[in-house]
Amino acid sequence: FVFHNQKNGTFKECGATCGVAFDSYGNTRGAMGIDAAHYRNDASLGITIGNFANEMTALYVSQPGGMFFTDEAIPEGIGPASRLLLKFGIFFFDYDLDGRLDVLSANGHLDEEIVKLQKSQSYRQPAQLFWNTGARSGATFVALDAQHAGADLFKPIVGRGSAFADIDGDGDLDVVLTQAGGAPLLLRNDQQLGHHWLRVKLVGTKSNRSAIGAKLVANIGGQTLRREVNPARSYLSASELPITFGLGKATKVDSLEITWPSGQKQTVTPEKIDALVTVEEPR
Repeated sequence: FVFHNQKNGTFKECGATCGVAFDSYGNTRGAMGIDAAHYRNDASLGITIGNFANEMTALYVSQPGGMFFTDEAIPEGIGPASRLLLKFGIFFFDYDLDGRLDVLSANGHLDEEIVKLQKSQSYRQPAQLFWNTGARSGATFVALDAQHAGADLFKPIVGRGSAFADIDGDGDLDVVLTQAGGAPLLLRNDQQLGHHWLRVKLVGTKSNRSAIGAKLVANIGGQTLRREVNPARSYLSASELPITFGLGKATKVDSLEITWPSGQKQTVTPEKIDALVTVEEPR
């Protein structure tokens, strides 16, 4: 379902007419986790949905000129690689701080003895991490392996929820995966790529204190990064409130534009990078 805000206190369901109710063949799917983000660093919005086993992860991308989405999971590189697994928690995040949003999904089946019915399936399944290459021709996302992200991330579990936060204050985003019948996995991100970053904590005054719903646009050397404060993502999960901008090799943020939930607009120029900055909504 997609509930379109009519701006009069009511909503209108438009999932079918918006293009997100079914797959490209008109079939319904067993949807689990969901997230949305501007993963192309432009105005288009991507909605990724983790689906049941033998169903591809969806990647609906908004189209110009109206409220319509097209499932681009296959050409973008996520679809075929995700088909076999049963996807639960899924989210966009910049795992390597290069400024492009990647996708992580926690996976695991419902049936402990599924292998007896389907030899291609297993109860415990590895997570998947799709790296955003930034390519505009060919596949945007490439599935990474243990060589690039560590063996612990791909340990087979009965994955369910997933979330991210910078637990050790070093700028990159760490991950927690929950599993049915087992302890959660807390995976620390220890990359050594030398990429810069900026973390932004918003404090609302006229808006809600956590600034949930605020939109941020960071202008970095001709590149525009769009983010939104929304901790509710994935599957039965909540990620941290501060926003992380990966800067790659850039050494400054030219400007940061904030649209607060109250509608108030604010532009600031961060004086430093590789740091957490707090911005309070003007009173």
